Amino acid sequence: MSKAVLGRKPVKAYGGNGRSAIYEYGDGTGFMRNSGSITWRNFNPGAINSGDFSKRHSSIGNNGRFAVFPDYETGRNATYDLLRASSYNELTLAQAISRYAPKKDNNDTEAYIRHVVSFAGLGRDQSMADLTERERWSIVDAIIEKEVYEAGDIVALSNIKKKYKWRMPKDESARENHKARDGNIYSWDNPPEDGHPSEAPGCRCWAEAYEFPRVEKASPPRLVVATHRSAGHSSFL
Repeated sequence: MSKAVLGRKPVKAYGGNGRSAIYEYGDGTGFMRNSGSITWRNFNPGAINSGDFSKRHSSIGNNGRFAVFPDYETGRNATYDLLRASSYNELTLAQAISRYAPKKDNNDTEAYIRHVVSFAGLGRDQSMADLTERERWSIVDAIIEKEVYEAGDIVALSNIKKKYKWRMPKDESARENHKARDGNIYSWDNPPEDGHPSEAPGCRCWAEAYEFPRVEKASPPRLVVATHRSAGHSSFL
């Protein structure tokens, strides 16, 4: 991303329409990260789930189940801090990766362990509590490589719309009052009684961009500017 063009850190982010994520600055401008990998779109190189941990570590929104961070450094640091948590620190490396990338999330956990062990040059029975700072960072970088951080396309937005579409997980644990909101349009300036998606404790819903161009597939990485038009935001130049 060109810092000369995009400048400061965004303060809010949410899911885009298809393969994209929307980032907003305090003045209502922002940018959209399209295509590439979801880890890249979300500045979330470790693929950390949205929740209390990500919020404590400076996430600014969520895109489906995954947290969105304001920049790559923040997302990478959050991955490091997660591996320092007591729930990981009491495990061996293999146990920690099994927890980080469980089979229930459709991971090939054993292949993931082998990748981290090979990349970091550590033993699978290495105690997480005994790792040096350098060794822990090597595990973080192994995770980032495994999750794939592939750049896509960045579109600068001069005037972000103030509406979003409510989205929610399709499972039985979803709250009844949130089920009724799925697909409905809300304004950022007028939240529902218990807040916007993911704001209520334990809420796993997310906001989806409204009236933005749909992004279906990757395009060459470049920075283009979108201006506000009567028919909505412009597509790629």
